[in-house]
Amino acid sequence: MNNLETHVLRLIGEDISSPDVFVDTTAGIAQIRASLNDGIQELCMVTGSYRRTYLLALLANRVFYRLAPQNDYLGYIVGAMDRQKRRRLVRTDLTALTCQDPWWLKRTGPAIQYMQLGTNHIGVYMAPSTKGIILELDCVMIPKPYAADKDPVKVRSQFETAAVYFAVSEFYASRGDAKRAVEYHAKYIETAGLSALHPMTADRQYRFGGQEEKPVEVPPA
Repeated sequence: MNNLETHVLRLIGEDISSPDVFVDTTAGIAQIRASLNDGIQELCMVTGSYRRTYLLALLANRVFYRLAPQNDYLGYIVGAMDRQKRRRLVRTDLTALTCQDPWWLKRTGPAIQYMQLGTNHIGVYMAPSTKGIILELDCVMIPKPYAADKDPVKVRSQFETAAVYFAVSEFYASRGDAKRAVEYHAKYIETAGLSALHPMTADRQYRFGGQEEKPVEVPPA
């Protein structure tokens, strides 16, 4: 067990030195590990805290590309830049690009815009006429689940406790203890700083000021 799993077991009342149920050979620890992986992936996706640079080599007259990160899943692309010219590309989408230029699939030239399509595809506008252009993609990544004690856990240290609370919440939910599940899920949201995504009240707009004063007519003398 790693430190995060040990922390979860302490919070649910398991004996760490001599565990009864949650030992490495039982399905119980697999449940805790799966919950931790779920919490870590959600934290990385929502907060955008796990980012990597993906280098994409553009080909001549090629518009669409499939991204294939090796060790993680692609969450979303934050920005793209032409590595040689040090020029950032503008983000767009299919609808906006079609309205802007109906013949955009036939255009060639320097890539000036990009669009993300689905989970692992990207398109560029315009398609380069020659190969050799490298795009630097600033990507928010979602780590693949860790499977063993010695596997690296790809989460920032300030979110480790939040991931633990997430796993504890799921544990109590699986046992039918809704009260404790809600309690630890609230701790998860608070510790991770996700309260802005779960507001307690609806957004309101306030306007201060009185009525506009009308000019007073002075009768002639």
